[in-house]
Amino acid sequence: MGLYPYSDKGRLQTLFMIMVAFALLGPTLGIPLTPNFKLTLFRVTFFVLLALLVFQWRVYRNSLEIAHMDRIRSHLGFFGFWLVYSAFSLTWAADLGMGIRYTVFLFMMVTLCLAFPFFIRSEGAWWRTSKAVFWTFFVIVAYGVFESVTHIHLPSSRYWGQDFPSVTSFFTNQNDLATAVSLLLPYLALYLYMVRGSLWRKGWVYLTIVFALYCLLVTGSRGNTFFALPLMVIVWMITLPFTTPREELWNWRNWLKGAGVIISIALIVGCMYMFLFDGATRDKLATATGILLDIQGTTWNVDELEGELEAGAGTRGMSIVIRWYLLLYGLRFLKESHFMGVGAGNVEAHMEAYRHQLENIVNIHNWWAEILVNFGVIVFGLYVVFYGLLLWRLWKLARLKSSPRVSPLVRWGALSSMLSLIGYLFGGMVPSTAIHFTPMWIVYGIALAIVVVGERQARQKGTADGPIRSPDA
Repeated sequence: MGLYPYSDKGRLQTLFMIMVAFALLGPTLGIPLTPNFKLTLFRVTFFVLLALLVFQWRVYRNSLEIAHMDRIRSHLGFFGFWLVYSAFSLTWAADLGMGIRYTVFLFMMVTLCLAFPFFIRSEGAWWRTSKAVFWTFFVIVAYGVFESVTHIHLPSSRYWGQDFPSVTSFFTNQNDLATAVSLLLPYLALYLYMVRGSLWRKGWVYLTIVFALYCLLVTGSRGNTFFALPLMVIVWMITLPFTTPREELWNWRNWLKGAGVIISIALIVGCMYMFLFDGATRDKLATATGILLDIQGTTWNVDELEGELEAGAGTRGMSIVIRWYLLLYGLRFLKESHFMGVGAGNVEAHMEAYRHQLENIVNIHNWWAEILVNFGVIVFGLYVVFYGLLLWRLWKLARLKSSPRVSPLVRWGALSSMLSLIGYLFGGMVPSTAIHFTPMWIVYGIALAIVVVGERQARQKGTADGPIRSPDA
């Protein structure tokens, strides 16, 4: 017998999609219980769903239906090793409380990530989940547009209660919003030509793309705007001949339609940016070379940091300079730990000694460095290997020649996930931390789910007949 004895399967899947929506909406929907803890609806639904799964497993003595996840068993093994290493690293962590908190976050986010391949067992389940993610994302960017005009910030925002011309939507700061946009934008853009749908549905997707790009611009995130987004576009253009049927690729009407969509979106977003937003990010976005100039003006010797900060090294503010030295200090901590890592969540504990030199910033602000410094070269190396392996498996599903039997809907999910994760190579350097940054874990989980569904399709008889509208479960 499987896990679901009666009609609980549908209910648990519904609860899963509700949890995903709450995860994206973040800490806004929650009640602060202590200065350092907020009981959010995401945490409530997460533990309720987990408790129901454990309850049915123990009470009904049914085995978990995880046979379909055998295709990602190597990824499961890595996540398990990561959690064990995190717990083991507490034995040498300088701040045990920080380490325990970080390990709990890691457990929750890994579980959230693996919930996607667990619940998405078919093309229909992927379709329903994508719709839940879409409408949640629409709410996020729509409020971002509203916020840019009214300056009414949500309680989760760092600008709550202030009349400040900045946009954070449901997130704490602008960088988190920008990274969430760059993570989910590929799914929207590729949907317009890879999946057939009604004009009404594509109209909503078009509007969401406009809102999303506008929000990305007004956040002033140079890492996402000038690096992550262009990288995704370049890779997408390179993959077009391999992921698009020949008759569609060389149809000049499709190119005219695509050009019309891109130009119209650019014009609308540009007009919105000029006439709706009165913030100060225009100067910040004025040049991408400011990042390189800021780094060029720094030094590899962190002992010289204090004097340089007093001199005002940043051409566009101190953000890049501080991030650079946060990275250098992190690498110093890594070396001092004999490359085993400082322990789960303890990079901040070690950075406390230099808080006064870094404008009171102690988080390393780089997801890749966060893994490396906290957990050492072993976990980081394995993370990079499995990240690359996931990209390769997604590419094989997206490529027509290697997976001719994969349906366009799953192919859309594979290519979108691949582009999103490639963009995150730069996007991961933007948020202050990603250990509880749910959009990243959700995209990672979607990618694993697409691998599970897509590789099963690739081995089935028959071929994909073309884009589909609304698949059945």
